[in-house]
Amino acid sequence: MVETKLLMIDDEESFLATMEKRLSFRDIVVNSSSSGPEGLKILDENPDMDVVLLDVKMPEMDGIEVLRRIKAAHPLVEVIMLT
Repeated sequence: MVETKLLMIDDEESFLATMEKRLSFRDIVVNSSSSGPEGLKILDENPDMDVVLLDVKMPEMDGIEVLRRIKAAHPLVEVIMLT
């Protein structure tokens, strides 16, 4: 079975921990980041991600700016926005 590679970017650590725990029982490889810049770095280092789960409201760099940068560098990556 093929594993799905997921990157979660959200400033709420408890949300990241809960989602990682729930998704770990499926064929999903989860990477997570608590900031936009860190998430972009992870994606640049792992350009084969299948999907990014991205929070809209974050300090330092909001989700809309992160989305712009993702699509500029990795236009084929699917992104799901959360509020």
